[in-house]
Amino acid sequence: MNISRIITIVLTIAGISFLVIILSDPYFFTDTKKIQKTAEAKLEEGILGNKNAFKEASYYLNSLIEQGKDDRQTHELLYWSYRYDKNFERAEKALDEALEIYPEDPAFLYHRAEMRLELGKYEQALQDYDAVIPHIEKQSYYYDALYSRGAARYKLGLKAEAEADFRKAQSLTKDTLQAYTVYFKE
Repeated sequence: MNISRIITIVLTIAGISFLVIILSDPYFFTDTKKIQKTAEAKLEEGILGNKNAFKEASYYLNSLIEQGKDDRQTHELLYWSYRYDKNFERAEKALDEALEIYPEDPAFLYHRAEMRLELGKYEQALQDYDAVIPHIEKQSYYYDALYSRGAARYKLGLKAEAEADFRKAQSLTKDTLQAYTVYFKE
């Protein structure tokens, strides 16, 4: 075999491999708006009862981010798809990535605090709540952030601080908040 024939075979194999890789991604040539609409539809489908749709939504949203469409809404929808799927670790990771791009976003920080509380990462949750609470006083979820910060404090043994957060949160809502002993089913 001569060298030019070997080069031709190698280039042909490389070209075929490249085409297979490109064509194996069904969304390579798909418009990002269409992918986003599909992801939103899957998220809604999941909310309506098809629990597997949350995984599909997160697949589409991750595809968008990989294609460079990493706007705030895409990251927020990705977070919600993981959260609804009860995949709190992935939700936390998605929020970490969103906060790298949007470090001053209080909603992302608040949601990450929630995920960390859910995962039992009380010290990290408390750090996030402490960072976000001064910036969200006018937000509808302010009382919830106070209550949840109190929960993290409670689990860390900071009972007086937890009680102060509980009282303040209770004063901001008409709902009756659960005592932390009930919240954690002790």
